[in-house]
Amino acid sequence: MSNLGLQMSPESHVPEGPRHRGRSWLAILVSLAVLGLVAFGAKAIIDNVPVFGSPPADYVGEGTDPVQVRVEPGQTLSEIGQSLKTAGVVASVDAWLDACKTESKSSSIGPGLYNMRLEMSAEAALNLMLDPATRVVNQLLLREGLRIWETYEAIHQATGISVSKLESAGTGGKIGLPSYAKDKPEGFLFPATYELDPDETATSVLKKLTDRFDEAAETVQLKQGAEAAGKSPYEIMIIASLIQAEGHEDDFAKVSRVIYNRLDPATWGDTNGYLQLDASLNYALKGSDVILSQEQIDSLDSPYNLYKHPGLPPTPINSPGEAAIDAALHPADGDWLYYVTVNPDTGETKFTNDYDEFLQYKQELTAWLEANPQ
Repeated sequence: MSNLGLQMSPESHVPEGPRHRGRSWLAILVSLAVLGLVAFGAKAIIDNVPVFGSPPADYVGEGTDPVQVRVEPGQTLSEIGQSLKTAGVVASVDAWLDACKTESKSSSIGPGLYNMRLEMSAEAALNLMLDPATRVVNQLLLREGLRIWETYEAIHQATGISVSKLESAGTGGKIGLPSYAKDKPEGFLFPATYELDPDETATSVLKKLTDRFDEAAETVQLKQGAEAAGKSPYEIMIIASLIQAEGHEDDFAKVSRVIYNRLDPATWGDTNGYLQLDASLNYALKGSDVILSQEQIDSLDSPYNLYKHPGLPPTPINSPGEAAIDAALHPADGDWLYYVTVNPDTGETKFTNDYDEFLQYKQELTAWLEANPQ
């Protein structure tokens, strides 16, 4: 008889099956956990994610070859970091975000195209993006009072987009004109300074200009003010364009009052509703803002000839700025019907409601012109 059998008691004879099964399940769970950790580590290496508290993957130095990266409007810093990582600029999003946490200006990074370099440290990438010279832009400066063909030419010079493409893009409801503009862009391509991306299209450029007009219209409360003045928003824009062309900014509100007085039968006196403004006739002639001869005035039969046609011209004659639009909504108090810029150099302008006094002012202008030949 074996010693094994003699040493066992009935109480110690417990089936071993269940304990074997418990150890098997535990082994399986441990194996799965190990495999999971291995998989996580492999993915972390691929994604450049820090593992178990290690620092995030980061390149060293200022980078190598040039590359351009676009930041879209509304992107978060994390999304910008992903764009940089995808382009090969930074090694990981986490390194980028760590760099951003130490620089308060990082939140100022705006949309646009940036000249970057491959394999930059996150800190170097951030510093480069914060440098204004890194952003690729074409600057477009549109001064107040430009006519539409002058605006198109300025855009062409800044971007290389042809005038014909701009003319085509300006109609057909593609650029966000307000409904009351009736698909006529003249007057609504707002004067301001714009930063344009190199890949702008005719439509995208003009859309920026009309978006900026919407902002100005909201600032001056164009629709509400037009209603209060008894005019349509489109009529206000026509008046604003005449003010912009005719007056010095200090006199905008007075010029506005002259226009309102001449349009109102109760106050137009002997003007009979004729605005008689040279700027509108110059627009029809596509000429510069010069003093017109009587022959030019008499010879042109155009709705823009406000010596022959009472009331407003059919469209705005330029792109007025915010000050002119505000003056069109809020004319000064006064009974003036006439004004003359007696000194074109200084812009000195005199206003009156008396025709004989108006003739005296015209003589002052004539004397100035004789003393200062063109």
